[in-house]
Amino acid sequence: MSSDNLLTPQQAREIQEQLFATYRQQTNRHVPVHLPRKDFWEMIKRLLTTLDLQIHDMIRKHGADLRVQNEQKRQANVRHIASELARRRMVAMMQHASSQSLRMATSVSDVATPLPPIDWQKADAAERALYNAIEKEMDKFKMTIGWREMQDGLRGEMEFVEATHKPGTMQLDDFTDEALTDRAPPALVFEDEKPEPMDAFDVDEEDRIAALEWDAYETPQNPSEHQQPEESAEPMSETSVQPTEGRHGAAMELAPSANATITDDWMNEDESVTEAESKIRIRILQSFEDPIATADGSELLLKAGDVHNLDETMATWLIESGTAEAAPL
Repeated sequence: MSSDNLLTPQQAREIQEQLFATYRQQTNRHVPVHLPRKDFWEMIKRLLTTLDLQIHDMIRKHGADLRVQNEQKRQANVRHIASELARRRMVAMMQHASSQSLRMATSVSDVATPLPPIDWQKADAAERALYNAIEKEMDKFKMTIGWREMQDGLRGEMEFVEATHKPGTMQLDDFTDEALTDRAPPALVFEDEKPEPMDAFDVDEEDRIAALEWDAYETPQNPSEHQQPEESAEPMSETSVQPTEGRHGAAMELAPSANATITDDWMNEDESVTEAESKIRIRILQSFEDPIATADGSELLLKAGDVHNLDETMATWLIESGTAEAAPL
């Protein structure tokens, strides 16, 4: 180790006295007391290193005599006091950070009174870094358990909306090595780069068809498509337009016309079509084992010598196949 990191006997005695004095002040305090210098823990490290090298040098020169034993006791005492002081200060910082973070108002209209801040000009830089880390972890803990909702209820959920930032957003502290304020920079909440996909809902086919039909029903139609030409439209009489007293307007429209007659022509349509079809008279020359289907759907068993009147298509097919011949009257 370089000799520049070692302390002189006078410096070592001064640092040791500062360590013991700070320990006595911190013993009964619940907040971190002021340190005598900003590089306090660095000097404690150099003090212990100096004592360790002195002990090894004395053992090499004089052996394990009484002076070596005294230096070893001194070193052990410094290590014990430094350990106790660090533990008490860490507990005090943790208590201060948690009390400040979890401090709440006594009523709805009241505002929580903050604790006196720590004077970081009279504290070690390593302690400040530790305190900032504790604050960040406390904020994460509060977000995890929902501390604001627990304390403020629905009012806290409605009033507090945490701002989100784009991914890659940097704070001012990232551009300088020096601290801008006495407190750590607030934690940033970033937006999701890829939002979670929403569950696709299955659309009922009947609902989809009903929606299409409803849209078609609501679509305005062109009245000109259903408007009859003026030449073919006959003027309606006033009696047909205006309903008689005591009757609904639709009754006259639904009433049968006086000139309308009911006929049975629809019953004779099939007969007229059948009579219109031409028949051909043929004689069967060769018998068939299985019956054949005629045009009207009936089955016909053909035997040699039989004479039948069949439709033109069936008769032509039998004559061309050689199983029948024309037999006109």
